[in-house]
Amino acid sequence: MKQPLTLHWKSAGHYSTAMLTPDLFGGWVLVTTSGSRDSGRVRQKVLASYEQGIEAVCRLRHRRRLEGYDLCDSAFTQLDAHEVALPGAAGAALLHLFKAWGLNATEQATLLDIDARALGQIQDGCAFPEEAVGRVRHLLAINKSLRHRFNGDAEAVRAWLRRPCAALRKQSPLQVMLRSVSALPRLRDRLGLESDPARGCRGNTKNL
Repeated sequence: MKQPLTLHWKSAGHYSTAMLTPDLFGGWVLVTTSGSRDSGRVRQKVLASYEQGIEAVCRLRHRRRLEGYDLCDSAFTQLDAHEVALPGAAGAALLHLFKAWGLNATEQATLLDIDARALGQIQDGCAFPEEAVGRVRHLLAINKSLRHRFNGDAEAVRAWLRRPCAALRKQSPLQVMLRSVSALPRLRDRLGLESDPARGCRGNTKNL
């Protein structure tokens, strides 16, 4: 599925945006903007194909990361788990999840069961390692359930993830997920089955 893609980055005093969008003739165009508070510039590049646009966005993501920019927003922050086949969109949604959960690089790599190099490639927009696709689906589904249960309150989600639970031997749900990737599908299933808002760890992680 070919979908438009928008990414926003920022650093201490600068911003950058990339928009992969269809034109009026059935083709695709990459529009990039960059600048500071006082000035900026816009560039437009006509592409031979959508795939060429995705490759260009991946290269730009890599360059911006090396330049110290943070990916601060994307058009795919509400991506559903079943759409994980879209590499650019799923990568943006996953990075948004990591930011919303307040995870450091080590925690991010541990949840995906990959090394730092593979994590960097994902941050640059590359496809997920095949062995990580299932874990990405679980993480996106867990995040979607928690957003729904806490009415989009990111602070409440972060607090729930880090709150020690008696049923987990005083560990938090995040600690359990970091300890064993097999906890991801069990947590996803339990959150999907429960209808009451999650408070603390009341019944939510009993069998993790």
